[in-house]
Amino acid sequence: MKKNKLVSILMIMMVITVVLTACSGTTAPGNKSTYKIKVASILADNDPETLGLKKFKELVESKSEGNIIVELYPNAQLGSAETYLDTLRQGTIQMASPGSVMAQLQPLVGAPEMPFLFRDWDHAKAVLTNSEMTDKLTEGMIEKLGIRTLGFAPRGFRVISSNKELASIDDLKNLRMRVPNIPFYIKLAESIGTSPVALPLTELFSSLEQGVVDAQENPYATIEATKYYEVQDYILETNHIFTTHGWYMNESFFQSLPENYQQIIADSVNEAIDYTYEINIEQEEKSKQILTDKGVKIVVPDEAFKAKLVGMSASSREFFYSRYPGSQEWSKSVQEVK
Repeated sequence: MKKNKLVSILMIMMVITVVLTACSGTTAPGNKSTYKIKVASILADNDPETLGLKKFKELVESKSEGNIIVELYPNAQLGSAETYLDTLRQGTIQMASPGSVMAQLQPLVGAPEMPFLFRDWDHAKAVLTNSEMTDKLTEGMIEKLGIRTLGFAPRGFRVISSNKELASIDDLKNLRMRVPNIPFYIKLAESIGTSPVALPLTELFSSLEQGVVDAQENPYATIEATKYYEVQDYILETNHIFTTHGWYMNESFFQSLPENYQQIIADSVNEAIDYTYEINIEQEEKSKQILTDKGVKIVVPDEAFKAKLVGMSASSREFFYSRYPGSQEWSKSVQEVK
């Protein structure tokens, strides 16, 4: 009888140990819990933002002395950007950089991508690393979606690549141009005269290769990293949109971390985003040179051409203001930032 009681007590203790381990993560030597962060991104392994996420991994693992393990899954290994909207909320992945599609759930996070909003890199960084400015974009996001915004990483100014030279506004007319499946991107493409075709980034290369679309728009680094130069011979340096990607984390997972680990996450994101700005600015020039060496002709629009682009895009800005309340006020605040 005593032996049976002893066995029962031991079994109960084993169950309690298993339950506690499951709740806190994996138990490491010295009774320290380890936490695993799966990070999903649609971008190529050598993209500047991916390099920024690698820096984040390095910093987090170092600062936590290996008690937080970061697993990176770039190049859409865990699905399309749209997929991340669900898997991040469900907690299947703990962190993601889904890009502009997050505006489907939190419209105002798309505000930084209003056309011709930022003057240059310094202006963009001054706004997007200012928490007072970015908090306005993410207000209510935790309560509504269960997703925390860790920061906004730069992608760069977008330019148009094409299979024919674009030397004037007339050359844009009816150009079949791939854009993300986001209303304001589609509206902007329409406003400057092109015929937008919404496609996932994962389908873009084959669509360019097969002639499904004639053109696309992305930062220089993306065009170079994804080798669009193999199927596109021209670039028009419009700098029409400055793309930034939010780095998001599942809120339940974040709250499961001890406070000191939460601080490590926050500090590491800030350092990694600063690093991402540095390498993006450097990479833009490197990518332009590589593209030129590959035979791509880069056309820089003159002031008259650029003024026409800005003027024609006015209707897309009005569309943005009407669809996303608060965006017009936010854009005015952006213009006041020195």
